[in-house]
Amino acid sequence: METLSLIPVTDPYSQNNKNFQPRVGFAWDVFHTGKTVLRSGYGYQVDQPIAGIATGLNSNPPFAVPIAVSAQPLATLGALYDPNNATNVSPSVVNPSFKNANIQSWNLNVQQQVTHNLGVMIGYFGGKGTHLEVDRNINQSTVLGAAGSRPFIALSASSQFLPGKSLSNRITERDSSSNSSYNALWVTANQRLGHGLQFNASYTFSHSIDEVSRNNAGIIVQDSTDIFNSRGNSDFDARHRFVANAIYELPFKGNRLVSGWKLAPIVVVQSGNPFNIVLATAGTTGAGNTIRPNLIAPVQISGNPAQWITNAMTAFSVPAANSFGNLGRNVFYGPGFTNFDLALIKNTKITETVNVQFRADAFDLFNHPNFGQPGGILGFVVLPATLTPTTLASFTTITSTRFPTADSGSSRQLQLALKLQF
Repeated sequence: METLSLIPVTDPYSQNNKNFQPRVGFAWDVFHTGKTVLRSGYGYQVDQPIAGIATGLNSNPPFAVPIAVSAQPLATLGALYDPNNATNVSPSVVNPSFKNANIQSWNLNVQQQVTHNLGVMIGYFGGKGTHLEVDRNINQSTVLGAAGSRPFIALSASSQFLPGKSLSNRITERDSSSNSSYNALWVTANQRLGHGLQFNASYTFSHSIDEVSRNNAGIIVQDSTDIFNSRGNSDFDARHRFVANAIYELPFKGNRLVSGWKLAPIVVVQSGNPFNIVLATAGTTGAGNTIRPNLIAPVQISGNPAQWITNAMTAFSVPAANSFGNLGRNVFYGPGFTNFDLALIKNTKITETVNVQFRADAFDLFNHPNFGQPGGILGFVVLPATLTPTTLASFTTITSTRFPTADSGSSRQLQLALKLQF
């Protein structure tokens, strides 16, 4: 068991003095025709330090002191707010060895001119993140659930603030021990304007993996002593994504009424993002909603927002007391995203320099529902280690759309515009 002291510091961690960010790349005209080009590149980038790493420290004593107040008259609050009344101090700290994150990016691709106006590209794109930010509980019990096995029970007698005060089972440390990797196959086709048509289409098959996708959610790793235990699909991982947009000049010629019409569609189709399933408890590690259940049978995904996973009672079980589940992080995926926008444009020339443009835009033309993520908090009872129907009422139920109303793909919206261009 170690001792912990609260002392004033001017620099929570040492600044990174290795901000060397090289870039290198090449382009090769393979057949010396200007139609087939092999390209590759590599870049090393260092993250910029942000104030958010240190601003959370202003909740530590002496700037803030946790006290227990229950139904006390206002007149006594001043007396209660005394450092001597502090209870279960839960300081936030920054690892003194904290390192600014760095990202390495690389790619290798081939670009081919197919026709005079059409070019295609196929390539591999990758990336690796190192020293990424992660919050962990450095006061997690070494023997899970046993309060006496916590690394820090109380502040040391020599602490400049609140000497000897008891510490809670949660001390949040901002660390830089997380990593990530990204690999993708990317295919694009680009048609310059020809015969009244221009378009751009792109398909990506990718996979992103990390221990924690930074989302300001605090401690989300299952085991703060083993960050790698939470390595899995990134929160934003989307295995498949297709995007296409085009402008087509309708082949109507004649007077001002029939000529000048255009169609401009935009199509987005994307597979779903992963969601994490956790148990609603903080007793094991001091951090709530982080322990994952055991997977004991194949999971049935219905695709129904009312209950995305239908066999939770037989597919999951609660781990033994004060232990971790065997289910991986972000194993299951939520609904995908599909959106189709269409614009109808009419240009009418008044003079050589004056044009009147009318356009009608339809967003999410087919009013396709794009649902949000299922709820992944699984209620449970400790003994016996089984699930009950009452704890599954909201489990994997989808209660929202992917984006708020009026945002992309939220609902059909129509927009009319009339412009005078000169």
